[in-house]
Amino acid sequence: MTSKELYLLREDYLSRNLEYQCIHHSDWNYNILHNIMYLTRPGRGNNTTYNDVIIMCDTETSRKKVYTSKQVSTLPSGLKARENHVVAWTISIRAFNMNIVTLYGHKPSTLVSTMKKIHDEMSGDVTVMYFHNLPYDHWFIRRFLFKELGKPEKQLNIKPHYPLFVRFACGLEIRDSLMLAQKKLEKWAEDLQVEHQKAVGKWDYNKFRSQNDTDFTPDELEYIEHDTLAGVECLQKTLDIYKKKIYSIPYTMTGFIRDDVRKIGKEHNAKELFNRIAPTFEQYIKLTNVFHGGYVHANRFYIDMLIDDLVQCYDFCSSYPFCMLAFKYPMEKFHEVPDCHIEDILKAGEKRAFMFKLIAYKVSLKEHDHVMAALQYSKCVQGTCLNPILDNGRIIEADYLEIYLNEVDLEIIADQYDFQGEMCVEVEAAYKDYLPRWFTDYVFNLFKGKCELSLTDDYINYMVQKAKINGCYGMCVQKSIKEVIIEDYDTDDITKVYKVDEDEDPKKREKAMRKEYDKYLKKHGNILVYFWGVWVTSYAFRNLHRLNECVKPEKEGGLLLYNDTDSGYAVNWDEEKLAAYNKWCLECLHANNYDSVVIDGKVFTLGIAEHKPLKDDYTEFKVQGAKRYAGRCKKDGEIHITVAGVPKKGATCLHDDLNNFTKGFIFPGKETGKLQHVYFASDIYVDDEGNETADSIDLLPNDYTLDSTELFTLEDLLSEEIEVQVYEDN
Repeated sequence: MTSKELYLLREDYLSRNLEYQCIHHSDWNYNILHNIMYLTRPGRGNNTTYNDVIIMCDTETSRKKVYTSKQVSTLPSGLKARENHVVAWTISIRAFNMNIVTLYGHKPSTLVSTMKKIHDEMSGDVTVMYFHNLPYDHWFIRRFLFKELGKPEKQLNIKPHYPLFVRFACGLEIRDSLMLAQKKLEKWAEDLQVEHQKAVGKWDYNKFRSQNDTDFTPDELEYIEHDTLAGVECLQKTLDIYKKKIYSIPYTMTGFIRDDVRKIGKEHNAKELFNRIAPTFEQYIKLTNVFHGGYVHANRFYIDMLIDDLVQCYDFCSSYPFCMLAFKYPMEKFHEVPDCHIEDILKAGEKRAFMFKLIAYKVSLKEHDHVMAALQYSKCVQGTCLNPILDNGRIIEADYLEIYLNEVDLEIIADQYDFQGEMCVEVEAAYKDYLPRWFTDYVFNLFKGKCELSLTDDYINYMVQKAKINGCYGMCVQKSIKEVIIEDYDTDDITKVYKVDEDEDPKKREKAMRKEYDKYLKKHGNILVYFWGVWVTSYAFRNLHRLNECVKPEKEGGLLLYNDTDSGYAVNWDEEKLAAYNKWCLECLHANNYDSVVIDGKVFTLGIAEHKPLKDDYTEFKVQGAKRYAGRCKKDGEIHITVAGVPKKGATCLHDDLNNFTKGFIFPGKETGKLQHVYFASDIYVDDEGNETADSIDLLPNDYTLDSTELFTLEDLLSEEIEVQVYEDN
C-alpha cells in the first residue's frame, strides 16, 4: 500500500468514526494520534520526518490578585505592574483536513507536558506547533519548557523578547504564526473566511483568575477554543493556497514570495547574474548608508493649524512595483570613479548609477519656505552635521555635513539646496539597465492578477495576490548581514536575558560580519541584489517630490500639507499637472514594453497618482508631524487619525473635535487599547493561591501624549505594522 493510499484510508476512517471534541487534556484518548502520518522533506539529503499535523497553542493569563512587594514593579508613570500567571491554555489539532480535538487546561506545566505527550504519541521526528504571537506566550512558559525538554537546540530571535521559532532536541519546534500571517488572528480568520472565527468579547481580561478556577463559563470556553481552532484552520487554508507542506511552510509571509521568485529565477540563471554584480562587503556597508527608507514629513508652517478647506489625498498605485518596472538599475559591479563632481553625476545619472559620499559646506534651502526638505539629519555620517537648523529631522540649513547618496537622491537634493562648497568622495558607478525581464514580468503579472481579483468576490485570493506584490520590494531590501540576538536561558536579570551576539573587538566583529556576508553571497537561493532595493526606494522618493510639484502655488490657493511615503495631502491640486504626471508614468512603462491593465473597460495603471472621491477628501485636516495627522473624511463625516503608536480607534478620544488634536493631548491607553509590556523574570514557584508562576508579562494601559516635534526611527513609524527579515528554513 502506498503512503497516499494509506493516508486516504486513515482519512476516511477518522471522518466516519471520530467526532471533534473540546475536552480537558486529561480526558482525551491520545492513541488517536497514532493515525497521524509523517512526511519527509524531499531533496535535503536527510531522512528527518515531520508529523503531518497542524497544531496551534495559546495561553490566557491573569494578574495576581494577592501579591508581595517582590511581585510588583512601580513604573515612572506611577502605575504598578505586577506578576501574572497562566490561567488557561488550549491546543487545537487538525489533520486529514478535519479538526481532531481542542485540549484545554489551566497550568503551564500541564501545557508543556501535553505538548510533549502529543509529540511522543506520533511517529515523526519533528512536530511543529504554532502560537499566534509567540513572544507573549513563550515568555510565560519558557522555564517550564526548559524543565520538561531541556534548553533549546536552536532559537532565532528577531529582536529582544521576540523569538521567531524555538527548536528542542526532542523534535518539538514552536513557531510564531503572527509573523507568518502578518495580521492579528481576528483579521486573519476573517480574511481567510474560515469556519471558526475569534470569539471577540467573550473573555474578561480584567477579571482576577486562579489556576484553581477549573470551571469555564460557556462564553469563556468558546473564547479559548476558537482562538486555536481559528488558528489551525487559517494555517490549513494558508498551506492549501500556497501549496505547501508543514515542513516547507516559511517562517514569514515574504517567504512565500521568495520561493516563487527563486523557482522562476532558477529557470533564468538568475544566480549567475547575482554572482557577477553583487556588491563587495565594503560596497554593501556603503549601500546600507545610502538606503534611506520612505519619506514622511509635514509642512512646518501649518503644524497644529486646523485646515477647514477641502484637503485631498493623492497616492500612487503600487509605488514600489511601478519603480521596479519603469526605471533602470545598477546592472554591473560598482567600480571606482576618480575626480567626480556633482555636475558629472547629474549629467550621467540617466545611464549610470552612482553611490558616493557628499561633503557639503554652508548648506541651505534655495527657497527657505520650501516645506518638504529632502536632506535627512539621521542619515548624515554620525557627528558630521554641524550647527543644523532642523525641521522635524529634515535639514533646512547646516554649516557642514557628510551624507551617503546615489544619483537619484542627488537629483532632488541639488534641486532644493545651495552649497557654498561641496565635493563628492568615495564615488563608485555602474551602468544602468532595466531589471531582469523574468523578475519584472513576475511583478507585472502579480499586479495584473490583483487587478483582476479586485473586480471579483474572491477576497481570499485577492489578499494573497496583494501580499505577494507588496512582498516583492521587501525581498530586495532584506539585510544581507543579520543581527544575531541570543537568549541567556539561566539569568534572572531581565536586562541581560537578550543580547546581540557580537565581539567587542571591532576587528573581530568585522571579521565575523565578512564571514556572514560571504555565506550570504554563496547561498544558492539569494538572487536579488540589495542595491536594487536601495534604488527602488530612491526612485519612489523622487516620484513623491514630483507629485508635490502638482500642487498649485500658494498664491493660487495651493497648500501642500503632508507626505507619507507614497501619498500627498494638499489643498488645490493642479489637475493638468497631475494628468501630465500620470501620462509620464505610462510613458515610463511603455519604454520598458509594459502598459496599463484593462479589465472589462476598467483601466489600472501602475505608478499613477490616484484619488478616490469622498474617501480621499477631508473637510477638516490637522497635522502635528511625521505619522501624526488627523482629518474628517468627507465620505463618512468621521474623524480618522494616523498617529504612530496609537490604534486607529483612538480617534474617538478626540470627541469629534479636531481642535483637540493638539500638542499635549493625551490619548488614554484605557480608551485606545494601547498597552505597554512590563517583563518579570523569575524561577518557577507556586504562589500562596496555588498558581504556578515563572517569567511573566504585565500589560498596562499605555497613554500617548501628542507632540509636534518628536523624531521617529523607522521602527517607530512602522509600529502598527509587522515587518521582519526573511529567514531561511534550516
